[in-house]
Amino acid sequence: MSTLLLFIIYLIFISLGLPDSMLGSTWPSISSSLNIDESMQGIISIIISFCTIISSFLTPKILRVFKEGGVVTISIALTVTGLVCFSYSMNLLFLCLSGIPLGLGAGAIDTTLNNYVAINYKAIHLNWLHAFWGVGATISPFLISFFLTDLNGWRKGALCLAIIQTVIFIISLISIYLWKKVTKKISERELNEKENYAKLGFFDSFRIKGVLFGILGFFSYIAVESLTSAWFTSMMVFDYGVANDIATRWASYFFLGIMVGRFISGFISLKISDKNMIRFGEVILLCGIILLSFKFSISIMPFAVTIIGLGCAPIYPAVIHSTPDKFTKELSPSVMSIQVGCAYIATFAINPLFGIIGKNISWYILPFTLIFFFIIMAISNEIVLLKTKDKNNLLNNSLKAKLK
Repeated sequence: MSTLLLFIIYLIFISLGLPDSMLGSTWPSISSSLNIDESMQGIISIIISFCTIISSFLTPKILRVFKEGGVVTISIALTVTGLVCFSYSMNLLFLCLSGIPLGLGAGAIDTTLNNYVAINYKAIHLNWLHAFWGVGATISPFLISFFLTDLNGWRKGALCLAIIQTVIFIISLISIYLWKKVTKKISERELNEKENYAKLGFFDSFRIKGVLFGILGFFSYIAVESLTSAWFTSMMVFDYGVANDIATRWASYFFLGIMVGRFISGFISLKISDKNMIRFGEVILLCGIILLSFKFSISIMPFAVTIIGLGCAPIYPAVIHSTPDKFTKELSPSVMSIQVGCAYIATFAINPLFGIIGKNISWYILPFTLIFFFIIMAISNEIVLLKTKDKNNLLNNSLKAKLK
């Protein structure tokens, strides 16, 4: 049963990746088709990210009502709705409204599955699951690029993604009974092992030692990933003069790098610890960002964005998988919720700001912005390791008293 459920979770991770790369890769076409200012992608990103953050923070409460299977199925239904609405949008307002179900679906499913897999499966599965997110994120711009032969081709591309999502939704709906059976077995096992999850309030979770640096590091990683995803195509089209369909195809190489990198990372994670997987990814990521700054050769751009993807590959899964180890299984659900939710504030705050700066100054500032967040990420990841060494002192006396 648990093996079959894991297979279904793999499919669900594909559905999670499909909408994530759509907006950035199609934006030059959308802005031309609907005569929208090229920097306005940031407004849609704000709405999607805000809804993602809200649903991430509310996930622990929603889980108590709908359980894992229900939350996942409802979330996929929301993304299908968002994609269909997106494909029929006639102006910026409708694009913004389409972002609401896309964001609500993404936040709940991300938090639910990340915590579930981090606790119940080995690191190799978390890497491969996020590789399947890369499959979805790679398929998205690659498929859409074939529809961009006419001005409104992005609509057909969005509908194509909606059809794929619908198939995965049907599979998820049928599998709800599996979640109930597997979750029941896990609950019985945890009861025998006398494991309990700490029920901390939302604001109390921020007071856990090391959490703030964990959030800052994850925030900076999401900033690097989302900025590359959202604005690489725009930099190629508006600053380098690359054709729309070619730039969109190049953007898919970023997600291809993530996908391939996470499959490889899955094997490596059997021998290397999470903290060293993060460091390994950081070194590769830095090399990719440096290559992206080499403006003198446009031919190097697809290689640069692929290497950035390879560098990103092990970081996200390793951070997620190490959360129960760094903060204990008891505190993991609380930490995971605010960690994922706060990280998406990066997309909410940074993407639109970069859109304004890029349009008015130059899209070429992208690699330098990535370096800035890379430095913050690398430093924060090291500090959180130091802060969480002593598991007995993660909570101060007042928090310990609340849990008694």
